[in-house]
Amino acid sequence: MNWLHFCLWVCGIYMLYYLVIILADLARARSPTRPDTQEIYFSEDVKPELLKAEDHAPAAKPQQSMIGSGGVSLKEAFGLARKDMLVYTRAVSFG
Repeated sequence: MNWLHFCLWVCGIYMLYYLVIILADLARARSPTRPDTQEIYFSEDVKPELLKAEDHAPAAKPQQSMIGSGGVSLKEAFGLARKDMLVYTRAVSFG
């Protein structure tokens, strides 16, 4: 037996195996009496409402506790970080 025959036998066995699995799955799906079906149905009486823009106006932004954030050197930034004086408001982008 050479490599070509070996590969053909392995492929044939796999194809037969998957064909049996697919046919068994199809036969199980066609059975008319399946009392264990797990389907969930929701029925709600929902009536759409028309919303106007002035009904849901966005609230004013809350005032920040920091009024200004002057530039600092890297050494000062590390010193402020050690004293927990920095306020992180968003992720830092390095790209």
